[in-house]
Amino acid sequence: MESLSQSESEVLEKLVKIGRGNIDEISVKTGIPKSTLASIVQLLKDKGLVKLSRKTRTIYKITNEGLKAINRFPEEELYDLLVANNGSIEISRVKEILGEDRATIAINWALKRGMVSIAKGVVRLTNREKVNELKLYRDALLKIREGDQVASIDQNIIRELLKRRMIEKRVVDEIIIEVSEKAKEMISVATRYISRINTDVIVNKLWKKYRIKPYDVTAEPPFKYPAFKHFYVEFLEMLKDIMISLGFEEISGEIVIPELWNFDVLFQPQDHPAREIHDNLLADADKLPKQLYMDLLRKTSEIHRKYWRYEFSEDQAMRLVFRSQTTAITIKYIHERKEPPVRGFIIGRVFRRDDISATRLPEFHQLDGVIMEKDMNFRKLLGVLKQIANSLGFKEIKFKPAYFPFTEPSVEGYVRIGELGYVEIFGAGLFRPGVLELAGVKHNVGAWGMGVDRMAMAYLGLNDIRSLYSYDLKLGSKGVVFARS
Repeated sequence: MESLSQSESEVLEKLVKIGRGNIDEISVKTGIPKSTLASIVQLLKDKGLVKLSRKTRTIYKITNEGLKAINRFPEEELYDLLVANNGSIEISRVKEILGEDRATIAINWALKRGMVSIAKGVVRLTNREKVNELKLYRDALLKIREGDQVASIDQNIIRELLKRRMIEKRVVDEIIIEVSEKAKEMISVATRYISRINTDVIVNKLWKKYRIKPYDVTAEPPFKYPAFKHFYVEFLEMLKDIMISLGFEEISGEIVIPELWNFDVLFQPQDHPAREIHDNLLADADKLPKQLYMDLLRKTSEIHRKYWRYEFSEDQAMRLVFRSQTTAITIKYIHERKEPPVRGFIIGRVFRRDDISATRLPEFHQLDGVIMEKDMNFRKLLGVLKQIANSLGFKEIKFKPAYFPFTEPSVEGYVRIGELGYVEIFGAGLFRPGVLELAGVKHNVGAWGMGVDRMAMAYLGLNDIRSLYSYDLKLGSKGVVFARS
């Protein structure tokens, strides 16, 4: 005799009452989550108790633009303006009232409907009756909003609504469940089993209604195949271990931050080319209230006026950006710790508008670090940078004098990456007096920002930065070696 688990039995009883329907409708009627229903129905199908079939159907959904049009189509707004102005109005006036985008849409569709004509920058009403045609389009939108089928709607109307993005077309895949005759016969005679004892079984005394399924002590446990971390993830973890072994504390911070932290406290002037919109990503969000940073804004403004000699904009400082450098996090760390010894680092993503190439990505990882010690100097900074590079197996590192707005002296570091030759992997230096004054720090601070992706390329022997995000583990074969050690 066929046996059923408790869940199979309960689902089958409900399905027998319904008979046939798609899985979404049955889920709503029975109150069983769709995912649960799908898995149990598959078990019932294997026992020949239900039949499953699939079919696709096309549905139409109204968009936000369509919801607006239900109240008033753009060309109807234009019609109202024309009627109110004795049948003619200047295009510039229409744009002023409706807004440039909506005015353009209204005029274009009014022309297509033959409602208006244009001459010498003036729109004139030529056919008042044409506006009545829009009732058909409004009725169509109402039907679609209520979930009605579109078979009764003129296909020309459907095509226009799709073109105007007032509705959207979707093809959905439906699973149809149908109970077999065997299920109806079996529902009353099948043996019901409880496969798992829980509070519900005990409290509701279900053990009296169902048999408890015997436990097979000889059954083998499920075998889980071991997986490996991605080679780039392993590289990041190894890099963290190196930094911690050198006495650094790992820190973290927000991805979306005010320009105040990303640039201003780093002594980068507000008219610096690197702060242009085509280099950075502004967040689509309101500026932060100045009250959050009044003391820091005042101090930053004074320092910028003193050294850069320009009028500092507090409004610009409060604009939110996706951080373009993790130095924005380490400088905040220094602001919170005034006295040495301090060693901190962060490995995190940064964002810039950049073209993708073998060595560049618009979203990449940086390792930023800071050291504040009483005897901190440029020579000691170079020594720490060499320690990090040597820990990664880079025996040869080239230093080159450089310029950065927030460090002086400054240096760039290069390592050889395969066929690409020597590639810059970091910029570093001692924070300028203006940065230290802003932070309220009286000791030298060494700082650097490393391009982690390029370091990983050099370590793994890759010639293309995009390979770091490949699923081909062979590309990271060198990384697999350190993962097993």
